[in-house]
Amino acid sequence: MAITAVISALGAPGVSTTVAALATAWPGPLLAADADPVRGALVPGWLSRWWVDGRLTTETGVVTFAASTRRMTTVPAEGLAGHVHAVPHARHIRVLPGVLHAEQAIAIGSDGWSRLASALRDVTKSGPDVLVDAGRWCPQTPWPLLNAADRVLLAVRPSLRSCSGSTDLARYLTDRYQRVELAVLAADSRQAADTAQALGVPVGFSLPEDAPSARVFSDGAEQPKHLHRRPLWKAIRSTARGLHRQAHVTVRFCRDSTRAGVGE
Repeated sequence: MAITAVISALGAPGVSTTVAALATAWPGPLLAADADPVRGALVPGWLSRWWVDGRLTTETGVVTFAASTRRMTTVPAEGLAGHVHAVPHARHIRVLPGVLHAEQAIAIGSDGWSRLASALRDVTKSGPDVLVDAGRWCPQTPWPLLNAADRVLLAVRPSLRSCSGSTDLARYLTDRYQRVELAVLAADSRQAADTAQALGVPVGFSLPEDAPSARVFSDGAEQPKHLHRRPLWKAIRSTARGLHRQAHVTVRFCRDSTRAGVGE
């Protein structure tokens, strides 16, 4: 299985919304890890109705995981037990709630994110895929999680402001990681191509503008009628299936190459 991390350079381009939508459409077991170092939005936003009625809690999550494993160097998948929660309306998804205050991310620190990365890496050996919401690029960015990812997606919108604000991060990511792609949000195919040309990063996928559907995944809004027919849902289903297929082909190839001694 594979880890996909999503990050942005500017605030609120749609990272959490994209992670939530991909998770909902993912064609297999999935763990959604909220690692936004500023403030986690998956439970308070996407899953807010179950947070309000008490079926989901943010009292356990990345913060309690980091605290309970502080004396460890690496953590097996079992270390996530008690910190991960089932998503009531989507049985294939588990969620790891994020921080509610920036100070909590400072307390987690690089060592805490490294322990989480080791646990997530262990999870993927025989368990679900992992989607990481890494939030906005900042001093507390959880780099160990991006280091552990099989694919890094830079979320951006097709505007001059978003592209110019993403230039430095795009350069940094492509210098550091092998597989970096764009998630171009609220864009058509031509806008996505122009954005890729401006940033020098290939398009992983683009998603169309569809505010009523997006609010389902950003704020837990009531689903619009015939959600399955709306542009965002059609695109996200196709995207999730494609990412799942590509990730599994890549991981399987890498593991087969390792067993065969390729590169030695």
